[in-house]
Amino acid sequence: MKKIFIALIMIMLLSGAAFADGNDKENRAYFPAVIMYHDIRTEPLNYFDVTVQDFCSQLDWLKANDYETLTLEEFVAYMRNGEEFPEKSVLITFDDGYNGIYNYAFPELSKRSMKAVFFITAGVIDKVDGTYPHVTVKELQEIAGNKNFSIGSHTMSHPNLVKLSSEDRIHELAESKRILKEITGREILAIAYPEGNYDKNVIDSVKEAGYEIAFAVQDRGLCGEKARYTIPRIYVGMVLAENDNKLFKEYVMNYKAMPAEAFTERWQPMKQERNE
Repeated sequence: MKKIFIALIMIMLLSGAAFADGNDKENRAYFPAVIMYHDIRTEPLNYFDVTVQDFCSQLDWLKANDYETLTLEEFVAYMRNGEEFPEKSVLITFDDGYNGIYNYAFPELSKRSMKAVFFITAGVIDKVDGTYPHVTVKELQEIAGNKNFSIGSHTMSHPNLVKLSSEDRIHELAESKRILKEITGREILAIAYPEGNYDKNVIDSVKEAGYEIAFAVQDRGLCGEKARYTIPRIYVGMVLAENDNKLFKEYVMNYKAMPAEAFTERWQPMKQERNE
């Protein structure tokens, strides 16, 4: 595990250097810590999985240290009004829409009266991706029926938006927004870029599709736009839970000034290869 972690850190640092444009601190200065999970599982299959035990431990640490979780609607409202976020607020997000969010994340967050955002890949609802089942329509409706939880888009099919034609990109963004609103009955305010990939053209399409904000992973800079379309997130996986969640705690507490590797994809299969 330690050798893998060291190798990942080297890749992360190189990635950060390749994409930085001097705006990374500006891009984080206004926001509270934004956390990104993928799946919550009893037995992890991939380094982006988080065990139920570690997830509960992380939630309990946030509670014990007086962090206030926000809904997406609250997060957007602070931005609309130009208000400062509460000093110890945090936005918890999940990408893809695996059924671990319904089986474990949703109930554990509910027990603690904590809030979160679920970015759903609309085209795979009710489907299975290898050993990763996705949420069903019924499960997603139950989650969306609780006002502590918000729904966002993760596109239709999880493509690299940078590589798509303008027409295909708009379809991925607009159609997922439409389907998710139809299923949940709620406005879809935000998009999370698949694998964190974005550029100026992607941002233009996001605005055209009617999203108010967009979330990335790596802090690749602002592309000449407001930070609201390039919000970086702490990539939570198995590594951050080691040593009593040492890195998880450090990154949350130091979100505005933490190292580049905190924003980098940590996808690596443990037992089999699959697409993130």
